[in-house]
Amino acid sequence: MRGVIFGLSEPAPRAVTFYRIVKSDPPGPDDFLSADAKGIPPPEDDPEKIRLWDGISAYATEPQARRKAGVSWRLGSYIAVLDFPLNAPIRFERTTRSSGHYTLWGDPTDIAAYVVAIIRVDRLR
Repeated sequence: MRGVIFGLSEPAPRAVTFYRIVKSDPPGPDDFLSADAKGIPPPEDDPEKIRLWDGISAYATEPQARRKAGVSWRLGSYIAVLDFPLNAPIRFERTTRSSGHYTLWGDPTDIAAYVVAIIRVDRLR
């Protein structure tokens, strides 16, 4: 049966959207580099943490990214909206216990090419 996902009769999605906290508008080259690509050593010698260290964090919804940006300003003051077609050269996986957190893996230039909007995040007081 075509278009059936997990037993629901819905059309298959054509794209997936993620929300990445970035430092500037427009995002700079470092905004899509993994900690590993930046030369930052992983905090632990755990294979799972090292695997995630090679990717970048993103969130499933804007409110999730906004909450994270609001409490951790070192991450950035903007949210890049990323729309990936399902055939994009990007791999993603739901990771960590943080609500809606995903890790994305791919070439930083490829990832940056899928930015469709930038949202300013106001600081929480």
